[in-house]
Amino acid sequence: MTEPHTPNPLIPELLALLRAAPEGISEFSLMKGLADHDAFANLSTDQQLQLFQKHFMIMHGLYTLQSRLWYEEGMRLEISPLSVRLYEATEMSAAQGQELPGREDPLKAYYLDWSQLETTSAEDVRRLMQGFMDQCSDPTIRKRAYETLGLESGASAADVRARYRQLAAQHHPDRGGDGDAFIEIRRAYEVLRNTELS
Repeated sequence: MTEPHTPNPLIPELLALLRAAPEGISEFSLMKGLADHDAFANLSTDQQLQLFQKHFMIMHGLYTLQSRLWYEEGMRLEISPLSVRLYEATEMSAAQGQELPGREDPLKAYYLDWSQLETTSAEDVRRLMQGFMDQCSDPTIRKRAYETLGLESGASAADVRARYRQLAAQHHPDRGGDGDAFIEIRRAYEVLRNTELS
């Protein structure tokens, strides 16, 4: 895992925003709250790459905080597509010896590798976005996503969100659920969120 040469400059402000939102906060709200941060002053002039850079720096900061807060303060930082939420670990969680939250998150290693930020070009971002959109527009993938969530094709945005929340709570590995099932549920939600729900 490659770390930044200097600590992520967003971390103090990210933590303040998280502590001020005990019910959770969206990545969009985090980005808005950090809009005037000096760390964003010298990013790319390409809009798509700049958005990627901001997103990457925020996610790097969140995953860094997730580990630090767990080990240093016994706080849990839950990072999901719908919300980022900081809360105290319960005594029962500690007694059960639960592991670091987000340990099964497949994106964690990517976002903690600072070299991804330094080496990703505007063309890379365009290719990533096009590949993702091509994948999401595949009707077979959308059909499978609906099936994973146990919904009929064409379900409303509200139904998709409600079902995702229900299944994510049921299968979340931090709550004793199946990590593989949780990842599939999250992937299905992302597919539908970026096509049907946009």
